[in-house]
Parts: sequence; C-alpha cells; structure tokens
Amino acid sequence: MTGRRVTVFGAGNIGRGLIGWLFGRAGWEVVFVDISAELVDLLNAEGSYRVVEVGQGGRSTKTIGRVSAVIGTDTDRAVRATASADVVCTAVGAGALDNVAPVIATALQQDGSKVGNVLACENADPNTALLRSHMSGNSSAIPTGVGFPETMVDRLVPGSTCGGLAVEVESLFDFKVAAEAWAGEPPGVEGFELVSDLLLHRKKKLWLVNGLHAAAAFLGLAAGHDSIAEAVTDPTIRTRLDEMVQTMAGVLAADFGPSSGATLAGYGRSNLDRFAGGALTDPVRRVARHPLRKLGPDERLVGPAREAARMDLPTSAMCDAIAAGLSLDDSAVPGIDELLDALAGAGWQSVVGLDPEDGPLLSMLEQRISR
Repeated sequence: MTGRRVTVFGAGNIGRGLIGWLFGRAGWEVVFVDISAELVDLLNAEGSYRVVEVGQGGRSTKTIGRVSAVIGTDTDRAVRATASADVVCTAVGAGALDNVAPVIATALQQDGSKVGNVLACENADPNTALLRSHMSGNSSAIPTGVGFPETMVDRLVPGSTCGGLAVEVESLFDFKVAAEAWAGEPPGVEGFELVSDLLLHRKKKLWLVNGLHAAAAFLGLAAGHDSIAEAVTDPTIRTRLDEMVQTMAGVLAADFGPSSGATLAGYGRSNLDRFAGGALTDPVRRVARHPLRKLGPDERLVGPAREAARMDLPTSAMCDAIAAGLSLDDSAVPGIDELLDALAGAGWQSVVGLDPEDGPLLSMLEQRISR
C-alpha cells in the first residue's frame, strides 16, 4: 500500500484498462469520475475490477482493488475527489476536456489540495496543454508548483468481451510523460516512464502506430474486411503498409539520427505484426472512427506524407490510404457524418489542408480520388 491516490476522469476502457490498471497495480487508491451513473454505481458496489491482458503468451488477469467512483454531474463531490489526489489524469477524449477542466481548476484552488501533477492522457497533440488551455479563465488562481506534463499513451483496448467491469486489453502498452514538466519526485509506478524527448516519441507513435492503424482501417474497409487483423494480413494491403513503414522511418530518421532508420522501420513492422496477431479482435470501423480528424494536415497520414514528399521519398502507399479515408461512406463508422459534411461543403482539399508547395502530393491524391 502506498497511501497515494490518483483521480481518473473517465472510467472507460483506457481509464480502467491503462491508467487505473497502471496505478492500481502499484498499490495506489484509484478514484474514477465518470458521467455514467450505472458505471459509477457498479464501481462503488464492487470496489475492484479485472483487467484481462491478451498477448502472444496467452491471457492473464489482474484484479485492481481500492477502487471507487464519483458521478461527474455532482460537481462538489468531483472537486473533493480531485483535490484529495496526488495525481489527476483524464481519459475522456480530447473533445470533452473542456467539460472536466473547470472541475480540475476548482479543485486545484481548494485549501489543502494535494494535487502535484495533472495529466491529460488523450490521443491528441498537445493533450495536457489543451486541458490547461480550457482552464484559462482560472489560470491566475492555479497554484504554482503543479505540474502539467504532456503525455503519450499507447494500448489497444478495442472493447471488452468479458462482461461487467472487466476490461480486455493488449498486453503491450506504452506510457510516457514529459520529464521537464513533471513536478516533484517520480511516482514510483512501474511502466510510468518520464522522458526528456517526448515530442519525438509522440511523433514516432503517431505515425508508426496510429498512422499504420488508421491506414489498415481505411484500406481494410475499402477491401471489404471487418477486422484490423484481416486487413493487415491481406497481402495487397500489407505491401502498402510495409512501404509506409519504410517511408515514415526515412522521414523520422532526420529527427532521430541517420543511424536510426533500421530501428524505426523495425518498430513499424513490429506494430504491423502486433495488429495482425489477432489476439484481440479489433473492428476496422472502430479504428476508422472520426476520420475527419485523422485526415487533417498535421495528422497521422497526411503529416508524414507531406514531409516525405518534400524529401522525395515514396508516398504512393500513403496516398492510397488517404484516398481510401476520403472515400469512406459507411454509416457504421463513428463520426462519418462530419467527414461527409466537410466533403460536401469545402471539398476534400479542405480536409487534408495541404499548402501550394504540396502540389505533387495533391496531384497524386486527385488522381486516386477521381478514379
């Protein structure tokens, strides 16, 4: 028992399957804040939950104890639960950070607040800075000495088939935090890694994990596949993904050093093998969700394609994946209406947001889209 507490906004798959699991297995008390009354009641009734890790070595189960929850609509209780925590994390989705920011800001202003660090564990760049920006109206009252470090999290949690509170997760995970913005001593949590070069790690993950994942989903949907494993093991799609790995690694080597290319390519291929493993069934429509955001100019596909084109590296496979994303018309893909509205309005060029100097890349995309 550490006697330490983490408050986690969002008791969904990442909240329970990564953050709560990470701190809980280290002996911390875990308090969730969530808007689902059913989930909050169940967490309080059980006081624990199971995390089932699935990997090449089979399945293993860890029970996370010392767990409780607070309903997010009860602002006073949520503020108290936050102010009494040593670390506060969010796992609510970047679009919901503006809803939780006022509660966290108010908690930090409470007399006797214990909070040392606030981390937004969202798949966004930036993430914690975005959360902090939503506190701008209260920023002058936020006490000095509280850390707001950026984070990078990676774990496949496609959705549990275990029932109840149990959550099924990939055994592999990554949890990195910007060391320079962390306040105080390290938390002493196994798997919680403080690093000095988070931006580079985040870029590598965005491209060689999220980018390949999205490409597999977009290309997989176009080919009629239902799961990521099916898509990645399709020889035609795998050839495109392998080309993307080589191109992305070539671009990233300019940041990580010329000798890093082979290591980066190996990292990308290992992720493709991980997606193809099939230990967890990951639906292509889940991974393709919110395609408008994923096809943005600085995002996981268009971003590396832009840099690669400017370095005269191959972009054909990435253009295939981007065009497949722009051609999505599947009502079962969450967020598809946003993409279709944008395409019907200002057109696909506005979605990818390329500059005039990206003319060759625009031409390649136009050829594919007009087929």
